[in-house]
Amino acid sequence: MENVDEVRSHWWPRQGWRPGRLIHTWHLTFEHAPQLHQLAERYQTALASIDGHNPIPAQWLHLTVQSVGFVDEVTEERLDQVTKAVAVRLGQLHSVELTFHRPVVIGEAVVLGPAPAEPLHQIWNEIRNGIADVTGNAPTAAEQAKGFHPHVSLTYFNTPGPAEPYIDALDTVQADAVSIQVDQVALIVQNRVLEPEWVYRWNTRTTAPLRGR
Repeated sequence: MENVDEVRSHWWPRQGWRPGRLIHTWHLTFEHAPQLHQLAERYQTALASIDGHNPIPAQWLHLTVQSVGFVDEVTEERLDQVTKAVAVRLGQLHSVELTFHRPVVIGEAVVLGPAPAEPLHQIWNEIRNGIADVTGNAPTAAEQAKGFHPHVSLTYFNTPGPAEPYIDALDTVQADAVSIQVDQVALIVQNRVLEPEWVYRWNTRTTAPLRGR
C-alpha cells in the first residue's frame, strides 16, 4: 500500500447499510494486543491536531476479513452451518505472527498493513470457501478481482481533502514495529454507528481457532 494524494470520507451511504442494521462478519479483533493499542495511540496522537477524521478507540481496532450477510437476511440455521464449515477449514491453518509498523494514508483511512500478508489471504480464502460449502455460491469474478487487502484502520476520514497534512504528521512519529500472535478468527455481529460516534461496534458471536504450530 502507498500513500494517496487526496482523501475522501469513509462515511458515505454504503449499499444495504442503514442505522441499526447489523451484519455478521469474520474479523481479527485485538482486545488482547496492548502493544498494538500503544502503537495505534502513538500515531493517533500525532494526528490529534488535524480535523477531518475519527480515530478508532483501541477496543474497536480490527482487521475485516469477510462478511457473511446482514442479520435480517441470514437465518440462524444457515449461520450455524457456515460457522461450522468455516471452523473446520480454519482449524487446518497454522496460527500466525503479524508485524505492524508504519501506517499508510489510503483513500478513506489511515491504516497499518500487516506483514506477512499471505497467511491472511489463506484465512480469507478458507472463510470464503467455507461459506461456499454451505451456500453453494462460489466467489464471483468481480469479487475475485476486487481481492483482499488486509489492514487495520487507525482513523477514518470524514472530510475530503489533501492527504499531505496526515502524511507529514505521521512522519514525525518514531516507533518500533510490534508483533502479535493471531490464533483465532472472530465471527462478530457488527453495527456501523454514525453520528455522533462514527465507529464500528460489535459483539463476538463465536471464535474459530487456528491450529497451533
